[in-house]
Amino acid sequence: MWEQIINYQAYFYGAFALLIPLLSYAVYLQLKTFRGLKNQQEEEFNKSQNREEERQKNLQESIRIISMATIQEQCETSEACLRIANLLPHYKSINHREASLRPLFNMFEEIKVLKTLQERKELKLAQRHAEDQVRYAIEDKYHEDILKICEFLYEKTKEMEDKV
Repeated sequence: MWEQIINYQAYFYGAFALLIPLLSYAVYLQLKTFRGLKNQQEEEFNKSQNREEERQKNLQESIRIISMATIQEQCETSEACLRIANLLPHYKSINHREASLRPLFNMFEEIKVLKTLQERKELKLAQRHAEDQVRYAIEDKYHEDILKICEFLYEKTKEMEDKV
């Protein structure tokens, strides 16, 4: 068997001379592909991070504006409650499960059953008036607590905005 190998030694050297560069080139291409995929994944991650930061910034601004409008009594407490209660769970910088925010979510639970927008327009005047009376009673019940919460949220979002 060694004799055959020695007889065809030139062929073996030729085959190795072709295979080694081809294998090296294949490894080079594979590494290049992995690096490209890694760079692409990093780019996608950075883009998603930027989108999330922008989303959080928009949520912060919305909460701050709604809070300020409520404090200045340009916005009814029930409307502020509906809007803020839907925004806060998505805003990561404030823990929406804090005990101090509980009145906001209690009020939200009470007023979320009331009709809004088109459903409200379709109600008869007497029904609309009855719902308004219920809403006013709920607003009176939680008004002071909601104002305190709005002041807290305004200050907190203002602080975070100043840090950036």
